[in-house]
Amino acid sequence: MDRASSFFAAPPERVTARDEARFFGLLKTANNTFKRTEPSRLAGVDKALIATLAAYDSPLGAVLDLGISSGVTTLELIEALRKAGHAAEVTGTDRSVRARLVALPYGCRALVEPDGHVLQYEVLGRAVRPWERRLDRWTGMTVLRALVERRLREPAMARAAAGEGEEVALLSPRLRQAGAFRWHEDDITRRNPAFVARFDLVRAANLLNRHYFEPDTLREAVANTIAYLSGPGAWLLVLRTHGASDHRGTLFRMDEARRLSVVDRFGSGSEVEALVMELAG
Repeated sequence: MDRASSFFAAPPERVTARDEARFFGLLKTANNTFKRTEPSRLAGVDKALIATLAAYDSPLGAVLDLGISSGVTTLELIEALRKAGHAAEVTGTDRSVRARLVALPYGCRALVEPDGHVLQYEVLGRAVRPWERRLDRWTGMTVLRALVERRLREPAMARAAAGEGEEVALLSPRLRQAGAFRWHEDDITRRNPAFVARFDLVRAANLLNRHYFEPDTLREAVANTIAYLSGPGAWLLVLRTHGASDHRGTLFRMDEARRLSVVDRFGSGSEVEALVMELAG
């Protein structure tokens, strides 16, 4: 199920977590990041969060998950919350969710982002990556890719820009079928008025960090995230993964004065913990 046409045509109940990991792991976006999200990566954090919510007797009504990528960990969070009795409405955001699957000459296809960036070609029933691995020079894939790009890149961009083909969401098919879930394309560096003071829990996993943003832009992103909290009793979880099980994050809660205090830490805590405290002070 490497090809986009097969992946998006498959019934959601037939798509496994392994299928998703393989398919999204081959998609490299225009900002040089992958859509890949490993299953169960945040399972331990989810378990700790659920336990803390229970200890505080804090039911959740609306949840915002920022930077969801393919949405695999969002689906796992939804399932964990439901199992614990939280009937929460979950909203997931990412800068790039939509793409178009367009037909091309010679019976080929391409999966294209709205800005014209090609995520994948399909040639003779085979998925072809637009990006290069070091091994490709030895397998001959570099030559094939250059030929494909020369013949198909401009038609792919033009047809996607014209709105041809099928629009698809670059999310787990299992997540798209989950009830009480909505997704939005959204940029955390630009405040969304529709999100302000709306959410009882905001999770920012592998998003608010100094690797992604320049200092001033990071301040804007953190300030916007805080603004989306519903008010006293709301929760903010900021987390960054440095390996399969090396999670460094901080769980905050908003008090009656609308300040944030640290309730729990994972590993050494979030690298933006001090910034969150400053902006929420």
